[in-house]
Amino acid sequence: MAKKGQHQVPEPSQTGTAGNGSRPASASNKQGQGTRSQANLTANRNATGPRTEIGKRRSSRNAIKAGIFSKATFLEGESRAEYESLREGLWKSKQPGDEFEEILLDKMVSNLWRQRRVLIAEGAEIRRNSEFVEFDRRQKEMEEAEEVSQKLYEQIHPAYVPEPVGLMWSIGNPEVLERCIEILLELQQGINANGFAEMHDKLLLNKIYGAPDVSHLRQTLQHEYLNLFATAVLTEEQRLQGGYLTPEQCKKMVLRAVGTEIRRLEQYQEERELIESERRKVELLRQCVPDSPGLDHLLRCASTLERAFDRMLTQYDRAQRMRKGQPLPPQLDVKIS
Repeated sequence: MAKKGQHQVPEPSQTGTAGNGSRPASASNKQGQGTRSQANLTANRNATGPRTEIGKRRSSRNAIKAGIFSKATFLEGESRAEYESLREGLWKSKQPGDEFEEILLDKMVSNLWRQRRVLIAEGAEIRRNSEFVEFDRRQKEMEEAEEVSQKLYEQIHPAYVPEPVGLMWSIGNPEVLERCIEILLELQQGINANGFAEMHDKLLLNKIYGAPDVSHLRQTLQHEYLNLFATAVLTEEQRLQGGYLTPEQCKKMVLRAVGTEIRRLEQYQEERELIESERRKVELLRQCVPDSPGLDHLLRCASTLERAFDRMLTQYDRAQRMRKGQPLPPQLDVKIS
């Protein structure tokens, strides 16, 4: 009988000749694990890649990430993810069985990607000839109307010597437009802080609108300023007799007119920047197909690529049939004289 505080240690079971012939469990497990680990290490050192047909086919799909035509086909700005998705989809569909079929498949992917590029360029060509027509038409009509006004004034006043026009008539240039807005902001700040400053104000307005006696199609801010300034410098007696505005009222009206002109030019600036940004995007898309003078060239290019793709697909199918030992369809040889 064991005393308190003492523990009996069971003796390991002995396996005789009449037993199952196995060694103790702990020793067997350790030796088995060591044997398997050593076998795994040896197998890893001697690994030469997949040996079964299924394994080889699965491994061959690794080439999808680095096709031999991908660098030549892919352009800056195009989605590499879309290209790889197209390539992988065609790879899964056709299941190439040897290197020659893989090369043909790469050529077909490259051809499809170029056809996609032609369609994008075709859409850009259509947008270029339709989307910006209205904006360009309005700009051209404004310039032509101003030229007509100048010619009519010269006919009525034969002795008139036209002065150089101001910056306003060249605001199609974004730098000129930005400068006009800067000058108007300077004029606004000066009048708001110090009131009318005749010489300085007129100098700024002349930069934008040209000399005051230049004929324009519509009344400009310059004309409005000159009328209000002339009213502001009237004597008190003249103002009372004619019921004219006070100098402070003239100042507020000029500031309102300057603010309206600034907002008009800023709106035009935003519209023009948006149009020109879209125009640049369209031009970049058009350039995806080199030396494309017009839509006719794009259509011919698309037709050529489609015929080339059909030939490659036929060549690919024949190659697969030959590899699999299947009968080949009769080959047509058409000669046109």
